[in-house]
Amino acid sequence: MLKETLGRGDGPGEPDPKAGPANPAASAPDAGPAPEPAPAPETGPAAETGPAAETGPAAGAAPETGEPAAEETASPTDGTAGPASAPQQPTTFRARLTSLPQLIRANRLFSAALAVAIIPRVIVMLGFQPAVLFKLDSYDYLWDAVHLQPNPVNPNGYSVFLWLFKPFHSLTLIAGIQHVLGLVAAVLVYAVMRRFGVRPWIATLASATILFDPAQFNFEQLIMADLLAMVLMIMAFAVLLLREDPSLPRAATAGLLMGVSATIRPTTLPLILFMGIFLVLRRRAWLKAVATVLAGALPVLAYMSWFAAVYGSFNLTNSNGLFLWSRTMSFANCSVIKPPADLRALCIEAQPRQQALPPGSQRLLPKLFLWDHTAWMWNHPQTGVVPDTQAFTAANNDRALRFAFLAIKAQPLQFLHVVAHDVATPFVANDVFRFPGPRQPRSTELGPNNLRYAHAAVRAYTGSTYNIGRFLGHRYGTRLVHPWSTIINDYQMVVSMPGPLFALIVALGFAGLFMKRRPQRLAATLLWVSALVTVVLPIAEHEYTYRYVLPAVPLACMTAALVFARRDQPAPAAALAATAAPDHPAAPEEEAAAPDQPEAVRPA
Repeated sequence: MLKETLGRGDGPGEPDPKAGPANPAASAPDAGPAPEPAPAPETGPAAETGPAAETGPAAGAAPETGEPAAEETASPTDGTAGPASAPQQPTTFRARLTSLPQLIRANRLFSAALAVAIIPRVIVMLGFQPAVLFKLDSYDYLWDAVHLQPNPVNPNGYSVFLWLFKPFHSLTLIAGIQHVLGLVAAVLVYAVMRRFGVRPWIATLASATILFDPAQFNFEQLIMADLLAMVLMIMAFAVLLLREDPSLPRAATAGLLMGVSATIRPTTLPLILFMGIFLVLRRRAWLKAVATVLAGALPVLAYMSWFAAVYGSFNLTNSNGLFLWSRTMSFANCSVIKPPADLRALCIEAQPRQQALPPGSQRLLPKLFLWDHTAWMWNHPQTGVVPDTQAFTAANNDRALRFAFLAIKAQPLQFLHVVAHDVATPFVANDVFRFPGPRQPRSTELGPNNLRYAHAAVRAYTGSTYNIGRFLGHRYGTRLVHPWSTIINDYQMVVSMPGPLFALIVALGFAGLFMKRRPQRLAATLLWVSALVTVVLPIAEHEYTYRYVLPAVPLACMTAALVFARRDQPAPAAALAATAAPDHPAAPEEEAAAPDQPEAVRPA
């Protein structure tokens, strides 16, 4: 499927089965030899073969529906097109492997960029060994992977991923797999863009942030859930969008992938519903939409059942209410909210960290309220080796959620103001997600309880803390190896995503929501709204950090690239068609382009 999309140049993807085949021999291989087709007219409506073509034989989409013209049918095996394609032959693994050089030649620019993008990733793995561990979150994931249990603070789908590779006892292996997944995500972004007729160099630009952004490299080197959730999200969109009319199993697979992503980072949960709505608007495919939503709900409900079996509450975590309560500390005024007596301890005036400041001082960041161990929810003693979990009980979570809802209901404009302020930050600030360094992290920066837990988690997963135990710092834990870490630190000082550039990309993508071409417009709307939601939701629930923005960047780039999709969705690459099927004679219109043929419809 991916080979077909990339190999067909600017091809329109799978034709609409409802449009009817233009040539019975092309659509029914067993019907016998096909009669020689008559040459198609250059312009004007088709006489008897179906919908009108826009630019002649290479037209790929009607103005309103985006359905492929009846004159051109893609061959499922090599991506070639023509009125009389050869019967489909079984595609073996060896045949696919043999066609790989042809696929690379057909996509030279992206193939070169993909190859170059491997180099900095190798340098990252050499410079930050065995991986990068982040605060206590990474240790939570490792600990829970060993004990295979849900976590009360964060959904633990990522720990299940780590558990699959636990027999290898290697953080380096996990980082390497995540770097490969990052490259896979870049390939999928490129493939989806080419499926919608985006030119190769623009499709390559759409994947450039995944290929070359140092923040993306850091994402992949981290033992954190964000990268896996992002890749599964992109996979779900690719499965859905790489076919013009996805089958029922394909639609369900897309929903399932998005559901698994939601068990890793819940910000992708609404995207399951968005995909269902997309299918209804695109094809009025109600059955496929229902299958997508149900398949997406399946892993989420399974995880919630697992969580309920361990903690007694049917939820993804026991933290969503506490995180939202910490968000309300940015604006909540209890003289306006007038909470009941059992919630007054949650007011800003009752928080010890805020009370310690002079009157009229600026409010603290939400995370400082959440992790203040003198606050109301930390009144239970720690039990066991795992720190910072005793506050996250079902009772505390429900109590915090009640206060948060009251605060937002009483002060909706103030809530929108603080959320909008933080959402605007990545568009105006040159914020980045930097690698550790140049100073080596040291374990002396951790408190005794946290250090003991960090060592226990790493030792439980890898069997040893050799070459890493001394370097588990307060924010990052990794061993810096020179000169490789220095090269990456210098690289990230030069290459980054400036806030104004990100704002321009998002604004350009927003313009794509008003395109006249229906297929591109609906796809752009799905991707743009999904990017917005993945940015806004974690900020609205807690606070801003650039790590929350990174998964939205490739979606925004895809939406912006769709603005430049070719209206005619031109024919596949003739060069690839010739090499892939040398024994199949070309149709008359494929032999040479007409002198007045516009450049947009020439083979790429």
